[in-house]
Amino acid sequence: MKWNISKLKDLEHKIWRCTACGTCKVAYDYGPPTKSGEICPAGVEFGFEGFMSAKGKIAFARGILSGELEWDDELLDAIYKCNVCAGCANQCELDHKPYIPEIIEAMRRKAVEDGAGPMPTQKVIAQSMRDYDNPYQGPRRVRTDWTRPFKKAKQPIKDINKESAPMLFYVGCTGAYNLPVRDVPVATASIFQKLGLDFGILGEEEICCGSTLMRIGDAEGFKRAAESNLEKFKWLHENRGVNNIVTSCAGCYRAIKKDYTMCEDNDRMLEGITVIHTAELLNNLYKEGTLKLTGNLPWKVTYHDPCHTGRHLNKFKFDEDGSVAWKDAYLETSEEDCLYDIPRELLKAIPDIEFTEMDRIRANSYCCGGGGGVMTGYGDWATKNASLRIEEGMNTGAEHMVSICPFCHYNLNQGAQRIGSEMKLYDLTELIDRVL
Repeated sequence: MKWNISKLKDLEHKIWRCTACGTCKVAYDYGPPTKSGEICPAGVEFGFEGFMSAKGKIAFARGILSGELEWDDELLDAIYKCNVCAGCANQCELDHKPYIPEIIEAMRRKAVEDGAGPMPTQKVIAQSMRDYDNPYQGPRRVRTDWTRPFKKAKQPIKDINKESAPMLFYVGCTGAYNLPVRDVPVATASIFQKLGLDFGILGEEEICCGSTLMRIGDAEGFKRAAESNLEKFKWLHENRGVNNIVTSCAGCYRAIKKDYTMCEDNDRMLEGITVIHTAELLNNLYKEGTLKLTGNLPWKVTYHDPCHTGRHLNKFKFDEDGSVAWKDAYLETSEEDCLYDIPRELLKAIPDIEFTEMDRIRANSYCCGGGGGVMTGYGDWATKNASLRIEEGMNTGAEHMVSICPFCHYNLNQGAQRIGSEMKLYDLTELIDRVL
């Protein structure tokens, strides 16, 4: 399959459109009332301008392209100390705005191509993907351990490799292998069974979406995983009647919806298939009356927007021919694909729930700190950053935090433990399952 994955050199004309104005360093909400807050986890932790948002990273990109900067431990460290959360890109209003996450990841791809990257602790991910088709060094047989309660209850989940179903529940590696997060696929499958949905899982045949490899710059490893998945999805559509792929993982959702489109065969391989996040599916079922939230849950909660279901899904409008402003000028951003309203609508629909917002939300949400390979490369920092977000949630007076990402689920709960907070992060599916 042919892929259109940019090299750093391909993005040079975008890189030089950064004026180093520094707007990317702080999240603004023009209100009223006007508010501002920190947006870059690396800037908060390390302070040095080179770590600070797009302004610092773009300077590194220029130096690498010009040859003034050569790979050494310090440069590599600076490039990988970034969550690629796109918070800086959300603030930027210059023509390179839409390309900022891609520029950061392109630097990492060059580091890998040159034999310098990724960071030593992240190389374990690449090796695990080669050995086990997942980043957790987990044998395939462990991938279905989370299904044991369903077998015990004599409600086994359909093996879609053997039986047909219109819907594939693509579990994702974090939900399958990360023990504290297994409640997410359990709650998801429980909801599906309670609603009588016809679905199945790939079980031991499921492999990683490849997102983690893409984030750390291993494009070749990502392509291997993505191509295997695209071929499997096509086969499932043609031989098992799969029309919908549902995932509860923000990373998987972003990878399949966005990263896979860089493959020229993507549309052909996914023809007839809709990729949807669990929150979208449940919201659709709620609106049509199939999902009835009848139980009560007297909790006070706040909501955390994952980066991969939020600003990473922004769509950008350009002046392609220069008829409006100038050629390739950035004109506007559309958030139509971002999952901001849907989870909030579902939360508010739960009887007796009291919902309150944090200061930094939606496109200005503060990253949990675990993405972009940081959880593996810089675990202590990832947990420390998560504790900052937990403190922000605590300041609202909420008892618990809710999100729709297994990665955020794990890291934010680690952050709560770090500071001894009783606040717990729940996945939205866990709350929905409680009131069905």
